[in-house]
Formats: sequence, C-alpha cells, structure tokens
Amino acid sequence: MLRADSLADLLGGRLEAPPGASLEISDLVSDSRKVTPGAGFVALPGEAMDGHAFVADAARRGAALAVVGQTFRPGPEAPPLLIRVADTAAALRAACSRRISQLGATVVGVTGSVGKTTAKEMCALALSGRPTARTPGNLNTWTQIPLHVLRLEPPVERLVVEMAMTAPGEIADLAGFTHPTYGVLLNVGQAHIGRLGSEEAIAQAKAELLAALPLQGAAILNADDPRVVGVAAQSPAPIRWFGEESSEATWRVEDIAPDGALGSRAVLVGPDGRAPIRLRAPGRHLLLDAAAAATVASCFGVGIAEAARRIGEFAPAEHRGEVMAGLRGSTLVDDSYNSSPTSLAAALEGLRVSGAPERLAIIGDMLELGDRTLSAHREAGRHAAGAATRLIAVGEQAEVVAAAAVAAGMPAAAVAQAADADGAAELALPLLRPGSVVLVKGSRGIGLERVVKRLLA
Repeated sequence: MLRADSLADLLGGRLEAPPGASLEISDLVSDSRKVTPGAGFVALPGEAMDGHAFVADAARRGAALAVVGQTFRPGPEAPPLLIRVADTAAALRAACSRRISQLGATVVGVTGSVGKTTAKEMCALALSGRPTARTPGNLNTWTQIPLHVLRLEPPVERLVVEMAMTAPGEIADLAGFTHPTYGVLLNVGQAHIGRLGSEEAIAQAKAELLAALPLQGAAILNADDPRVVGVAAQSPAPIRWFGEESSEATWRVEDIAPDGALGSRAVLVGPDGRAPIRLRAPGRHLLLDAAAAATVASCFGVGIAEAARRIGEFAPAEHRGEVMAGLRGSTLVDDSYNSSPTSLAAALEGLRVSGAPERLAIIGDMLELGDRTLSAHREAGRHAAGAATRLIAVGEQAEVVAAAAVAAGMPAAAVAQAADADGAAELALPLLRPGSVVLVKGSRGIGLERVVKRLLA
C-alpha cells in the first residue's frame, strides 16, 4: 500500500491534502481508464494529449490522488489529494531512481530485438534464491517501469528490468533512472527497422544499456550475434559471453533436442560444470535465453546446476509461445503477441521439430519493417514451406508469404490466404484434428489472438 506523503517525498513534490484525509493509495497509474477506487493518477505529457486533461476522469473513476504540475488548476471534479511537482515526467523518473536506492536493489537490465520478456522471466527465476522482483509482463517503457517500481515493497535485493526502445536515446533514458549494474544484450534483429533504418542503428540504440554499466558490473552478451559483438566495446564493465556456436562463449547451451512434441532439452555449460535443463516449450531460442539467464545468475554466485534447476520452472507468458489444448485434439502454440523475422524463424523451427504429422502455420504480417517488408515476408514464406505442412497467411502481405511458400515447394493446395484474423480462423477450423500442431504468430496489430480464441478447446 502506497502512502501519499511517502510518494510526495519520492517525487520531490508538495502534497496538498484536506484535514483528516486518508493518505493511503491502493495503486498508481498513468492511464485514467485504469484507475480503480483509491488509486493515484499521474498526469504525464503525451504526444497527442496532456494527462492533465484526464484528471477529472480519474476523479470520476475514484482516484484518491493526482500527481500534477505546479500550475494545474483543478476543476470541480478532482481527487481529494494532489501532489504538485515542477515536471511530472521528470518527477516520475526521479521517484523511480530514489525508490530503487531505498530498496537497495541491484538492477539487471535486459534488452534485445527478440526474447526480452522470456529472458527477463528466466533471469528472475535464476536469481530467486534471494528476494527478487522483475517488471511484469511486457511493461518496459519509461512510464511503465517507474510505476511498477513505486509499487514494490521490501525486501527486494535484485530487480530485473526489461528495457524496450523504438528510437535512439530511449534505453539511455531508462538506464539513467534504473541504474543497472548488469546488462543483458540478447540479440540485434530487424524489429523497428522501419523506424531506425538499419540493424547497425538498432545495435547502437541497444548498446546504450552497455554504455551505462558501471565498472564493477558486467555486460552479458550473445557471442553468436555479430551485431552484439560489434558493440561490445561500448561497455566499460567486464563482459561475460553466452552462446551456442561461438568458441568465445563461456556460458553455453549444448546438445539441444526436442523433448516430446512441444518441449525442449539441452545441457547448460559454465565454468563450474554442466547441467541438464528441460523447458516446457519448444525452440533453441528459449534455450539461448536460458544460457543468458545462467550467465546473469553467475554474477550473483549462483552455480550452473542451481540456475538450470530454477530456469527449468519457466513457462511462457500469455501469447508468447503458450502451448494450449485446441479443438478436436489439436495443440496450439499461441505466439500471437508479436512477430519479427528473427522470432518467426525461431517459432517455425520449433514447429518443424515438433514431430507432429500435421503442422499448420498461421502467419500474420510483421509490421515496422520499412523497406525490408517484402524481403522479410518472402523469407517467412520460404521458412514456412520447410517447417509446416499447411500455411494460412494473414494480412496485407499474405499474398507475398503464400507465393514464396509455393515457390519453395509447398503444394499450392496446402496454402491459403486470409485478409484478417476472423478469416484465418474460419480457414483453420476444418483443419484441426487429433495430433495436429498449430502455430499462430503475427505482429500485435494483426490481432491473431482472436484466432487462438476461436481454436481453443
């Protein structure tokens, strides 16, 4: 439970409260639509609208407090408590920094084009022998991270923070108020390449995490990714390499193999030995994330065997590779949260090695690829032809994906196209039967979670 006076101190603001008012705050949000009775609302500046325009809406929804600028004048509808600050965005960042210091938490920052959420969860599991917190779900922006940190209660000795970016400077900003001691750079792919222009630019933006690390920390880097290797020198901290293929990787994943239709197993290797690991999800990409998490754990004195045991408890987050029971005895792999060329290739490889006699790939458009859009979707079709026995391509690029799959050898009768998620579900329903495996993957804007909902048992 937050208290308004403590929050005001963290924000560096002035609390205005009527005599006898309760100072307890049940939650803290920056979206008035998420206000619940007793919560606090932070009025942040936005690209289209200023959050101060929604203070009255927050009050109508039961907000007990609003964090506002010095010049804000409340109307007849306002929360009973106000905290005034010079700049709400700057105050929120400063409050996050102060709260981390209060908790005494050592911060691990995790970034990369693919796998951030998975690796963050695995890192938290690997460190779970001591009080450990992590940013929940995919809350990984300058607004979401501070709001979560301000909700944390001690003891928190270790804090794993997922860091996202869509433009240069954003990760440097996140690092500036979270103060990571350890930084994980998983990979550099084509996600957001339409905005940043090149993989080199993406690598530089991701490397802002490395540049922020202190000398007494460590950079945990993927030795298999040449883009990651190319920015490693930007870390003033020592480097710990993980990987599968590179001889530079001290922490390694070896002997990767399927474990049942939709599981995986391997051996994690570190300076202190070898340990088997089993995951309840397919894909060598997940096992590489496990190697990264084991490397992080080593920074805190956790051995490879203990790290492997803890990471083995991992289960995919919602819409991020969840394995679910489908209609008529089928199995669904719900990876509908997002898609990029790298993550799609990994998901299709998991489908390929599942061993299922009938493997349906429902592939939606990948967004924000700029001038790589056509080539990436052609490659998606080629990958699908080698991994699936049937394909349903969804969205504006469906024709490109379908044509590439047929050109790569998939029978034309096994390929279909749909304009949207509802059309894809209609095409998929008759194809479900016992033992079939269905992969559903696309960028968030395509809405393929609706397909999953229709196909569930």
